[in-house]
Amino acid sequence: MIIHMAEGATAEQADRVIERIGADYGLQCETIVGTGSIVIGVKGVAGIVDEGRVSELPGVDRVIRITEKYKDASRSFHHEDTVVNVAGVPVGGGNLTIFGGPCAIESEAQAVESAHTARDAGVDILRAFVDKSRTSPYDYRGLEIARGLEIVRAMKAATGLPVVSELIDLRHLDAFLSAGVDVIQIGARSAQYSPLLEELARIRTPVVLKHGFGNDMNEWLCAAAYIMSGIDREGRSGGSGNPNVILCYRGIKSFEAETRFAADISMIPLVRSKSHLPLIADPSHSSGDRALVERVSYGFVAAGANGLEFDVHSNPAEALCDGRQAVREEAGRIVDKARAIHALLAGIGVETGAVVAPK
Repeated sequence: MIIHMAEGATAEQADRVIERIGADYGLQCETIVGTGSIVIGVKGVAGIVDEGRVSELPGVDRVIRITEKYKDASRSFHHEDTVVNVAGVPVGGGNLTIFGGPCAIESEAQAVESAHTARDAGVDILRAFVDKSRTSPYDYRGLEIARGLEIVRAMKAATGLPVVSELIDLRHLDAFLSAGVDVIQIGARSAQYSPLLEELARIRTPVVLKHGFGNDMNEWLCAAAYIMSGIDREGRSGGSGNPNVILCYRGIKSFEAETRFAADISMIPLVRSKSHLPLIADPSHSSGDRALVERVSYGFVAAGANGLEFDVHSNPAEALCDGRQAVREEAGRIVDKARAIHALLAGIGVETGAVVAPK
């Protein structure tokens, strides 16, 4: 629900509306102050709110019910682009942010060498994946967690870059945060596991939320809303939620066997128009082949992605995990040309939620 205050309404009148919503319905509100107007977003299960009663309060212009089930992630609730700060690196808005590094930590030497390769290529945020969720139990699934996190620290120290690491098991969350992981990634297999998403609503550390194997847009953005809303099982807000969510598109399973996943490029401008959250894209896992990664990367950026996340390995031929899709010497060219394409198309598309005609 969105409550538009009348032009010239006072902050005291807006506070009175917020107090009424909290006292009568136990719901929290978010205030957005614009030029000459105040908009109040009601968080939680707003269907219990008596619309007429709220409309009668002094200073209220109109009350609008949001039909999307992913309210916190919706542009209807928050029109302007959200920019997430990752240890000083902005993600979203007019920025193009590159996440890159090895798909899995295999050893300290491999991880640090791959981290140097990624840094030298110009990535902004370093992939440092300790734990791997694999289809088969016989596939490489990572080192022991404590040892892997020691190597994450070494990768940060060697490059000076913030790191993103995938969390699979809730029991490891505190260890990840204590190790200095700057961004928690939720993989495609965990993208709709609500207990994990609900727990991430209790922290403020940025979260990269992957697109699930079979998720449509509504399901994906609803998963983001779990992290952002902080709503408990009774429909009450258990806190402020975690607003620092970054979406990552990688495509879905299809009948096509020649690519790893089917990536519908039109999802990029569609999601940008529906959600204010930063949206990056993963050309490695969508294509599954380093021969395709470069061109797919440029397509994602041209379509309006706020960034890329791709696999960079110092020796892809010897990689224990996803070596076929990892790049090495191509990485720097991908970063440079992706930034050039982004600059060329700046201002065209859905940068602020509305189509802007090219000049």
